[in-house]
Amino acid sequence: MSEQKVVKVCISIPNMGYTDAPAYANRLVNFLHLGNLEARGKLDPANNPVRFEFWFSVIGRVYTPVARDAAVDLAIENGCDYLYMIDDDMICPDDMFEQLYARDVDVIAPLAFTRNPPHKPVLYNLVEGYDPVSKKDYFINNHVMNYKKDSLVECKAVGFGAVLIKRWVLEKVGKKGFMSTCGTGEDILFCYKAGKVGAKIYMDTACKLGHLGQRVNVTEDYVENYRNANGYNKDQYFDYSTTGNERATYVTI
Repeated sequence: MSEQKVVKVCISIPNMGYTDAPAYANRLVNFLHLGNLEARGKLDPANNPVRFEFWFSVIGRVYTPVARDAAVDLAIENGCDYLYMIDDDMICPDDMFEQLYARDVDVIAPLAFTRNPPHKPVLYNLVEGYDPVSKKDYFINNHVMNYKKDSLVECKAVGFGAVLIKRWVLEKVGKKGFMSTCGTGEDILFCYKAGKVGAKIYMDTACKLGHLGQRVNVTEDYVENYRNANGYNKDQYFDYSTTGNERATYVTI
């Protein structure tokens, strides 16, 4: 019998100090599932070639980029192989961790959408350039609207409503990978830095994440129904294969 592989995963929930009841209940069920997954590896090694050890680091009531940086430090200090972050306004499938882990890529997020209409997918292309006036590099992040459904999609950046990141990426990006004063999200900035050290960024559009909005759970089905009901169509959006995606944020580095 081959030796069982042990994989240590640091789980973090960065938050500002308030969690909606549906997300709280969902997280309890998620963690019960992960506890059972860990127990099966310990109790039945013959049928579980991988044994997971989950380490929890709930970091709350601080600015989200600070919480994410603290989670990175804890993951590295505790010798974890992965950092698994879930925001406190997300509704997750119970087997989300297994789905993302099975993809075996550097940085991967499930499919999620912005909270407010028109509910854009948090899947991005980055257009890089150099500003001769400020003498600084910059990038522009664009939402990818027409993503490939139920697939592993390589991209330049993803939103971190939930994300699984390999340890080597955390180490290469280094300290304060999320903290900045630039005009984009800390998750997009981290992906930009990760790409610079050779990491590949993916979204698993087969793994569906719900985003709690204003009394709605923004899922893929909800978004498609919303667009159909409000006259949105594919002609209004660009494909990921083009360079003309909808412009979002101009960021100098």
